[in-house]
Amino acid sequence: MGVFDARLQVAARARLRGEPWLAPALLVAGALGLAGLSLLAPSSPSYDPFAWLVWGRELTHAGQTFAVAGGPSWKPLPVLFTAPLSLTGDAAPALWLLVVRAGLLLALAGAWALGARLAGRWAAALAVVALALVGGVVSLALRGASEPLLLACVLWAIERHLAGRRTQAFALAVAAALVRPEAFAFVLLYAAWCWRAARPRERVLLAGGLLLVPLLWLGPPAALGDALSPSRYATAYPGGTGDHPGLTALRRGLGLTSAAVWILAAAALVLRPRDRTVRVLAAGAVAWLALVVVMTIGGYPGLARFMLPAAAVACVLAGVGAVELARRLVRWRRPLGVALAAAALAALVAAWVAPLGAVPGQVREATRLGSMQRQLPRAIAAAGGPAAVLACGTVAVNGTAQTALAWRLGVPLARVAQRLPGTGVAFVGPHSPELGAPPAATLRGARHRVVARAGVWRVVAVSAPSAPLPRGCMRAARRASGRLL
Repeated sequence: MGVFDARLQVAARARLRGEPWLAPALLVAGALGLAGLSLLAPSSPSYDPFAWLVWGRELTHAGQTFAVAGGPSWKPLPVLFTAPLSLTGDAAPALWLLVVRAGLLLALAGAWALGARLAGRWAAALAVVALALVGGVVSLALRGASEPLLLACVLWAIERHLAGRRTQAFALAVAAALVRPEAFAFVLLYAAWCWRAARPRERVLLAGGLLLVPLLWLGPPAALGDALSPSRYATAYPGGTGDHPGLTALRRGLGLTSAAVWILAAAALVLRPRDRTVRVLAAGAVAWLALVVVMTIGGYPGLARFMLPAAAVACVLAGVGAVELARRLVRWRRPLGVALAAAALAALVAAWVAPLGAVPGQVREATRLGSMQRQLPRAIAAAGGPAAVLACGTVAVNGTAQTALAWRLGVPLARVAQRLPGTGVAFVGPHSPELGAPPAATLRGARHRVVARAGVWRVVAVSAPSAPLPRGCMRAARRASGRLL
């Protein structure tokens, strides 16, 4: 039986070598399958992902006008997914979550592959644990943010390069640059490094990738008349970096993971000084942190998630550092020294996994968001449907639900406001971290009537004392009693 099993394993490995597409296909299929199980819990994208869904719909549906105003900054890679996904209608939000959560699993697989390549399975396991506990990465995946895809692209680009698959590595690096513009600097350097040894066909691919990044970042906004609008939206975001933006950004980046990870990552550099791969990875992580710090000083928000690739590389190096320390302990002959060093290493690993306690809270927050967002279509239906709501004038909603309501109503982002300055309708949810502040109605002397309820949502019609609601406005609003907001 053992000989038979061994032959099966040899045959399977030979098949994978003969069909190089099969292993990646199985990996992606497995990630999608596992990610699909997470959708059994209440799930919903958050603010930015719903904007990407709206833009994807506008690009693929006849009669829709593409417009990037009224929401977050333009980001190309997510829309390359949401454009075709939007053809599935109401299933698109769940399918986008499926893609992003599979992206996190692929990022973890990339951390494993890199750790195993550099220092074996123990380093791989430690790298996976460290990456899974990086600040907010689970929450980002659960809410449909783009960073899990970014991490998957970055880690697998490195792994593909080390495997000698430079074209695949370059393609993944280009994909990463379509999520974070900082990655384009690394794409340029890598393309220049590959250029000399590249064949003519490969040089065409390199040149095409270099052109694709600025084209997709600047092209769609340029088609609307303002190529630099994404940059202005980004600099207008209140990053809260205070009087010392560079230091604040650096502190945020280092705070993404525990001090133990950074210490062990530095240990890998010290213990393997002649390892070129370790040196280049460490330099790349430092360069990414420095680039984000410089951009923050230049006026960009400097959010912690911008520095996740540096933290992910540090997690891989930390796995290497921990294994190298353990190997030296095994070879050390002094019992007291071994005991002290082993205790220090155990303390570092304990500090490493300390962030585990934050993960249940991230899951609960994402579940609450999913429950409340799922009630929004019911609130729209209770108010008479999208046409009846839109006939009322301005539509407003809690701050971070703006893009979700735009998606549900089938309108551009700018059609939904976060405050109600005149006659219109407000979707009022609880003031919470998941939904933000309720919309403020600023019309003096206005009448506020609750016309529908669904779960946590109230639909409130607002009109001037002497002016009726517009023709075609919600029938429920005409029958409602004068209940105050």
